[in-house]
Amino acid sequence: MALFQRDHQKMGGRTKGTRNKLGGAFLDKMLSEFEQYGEEAIRLCRVERPHEFLKIVASILPKEFEIVDSRLTDITDEELDLFIELARRQLISAAANSDSREEPSIN
Repeated sequence: MALFQRDHQKMGGRTKGTRNKLGGAFLDKMLSEFEQYGEEAIRLCRVERPHEFLKIVASILPKEFEIVDSRLTDITDEELDLFIELARRQLISAAANSDSREEPSIN
């Protein structure tokens, strides 16, 4: 008789809810410790081990950011063309101004 057959009688294992009790008790103690010493521990980590501090911060941040910006959908194609033309003119003007400020080269 194989172990994973249907209607196979259970042979033991952990009591139902044991893992949840252990996890809950652990998290309760961690929360208590954090409430009491967390601010000091964070400060010490930041000062004494800044690379570890940054790893912690990075692990808390979301892995992906979704940026939803609908402002461009409200602009007509004609307005968008005008904005592009304005940006081109500003870039040309900025480039011309930076060229005129450069000292003439001796070469």
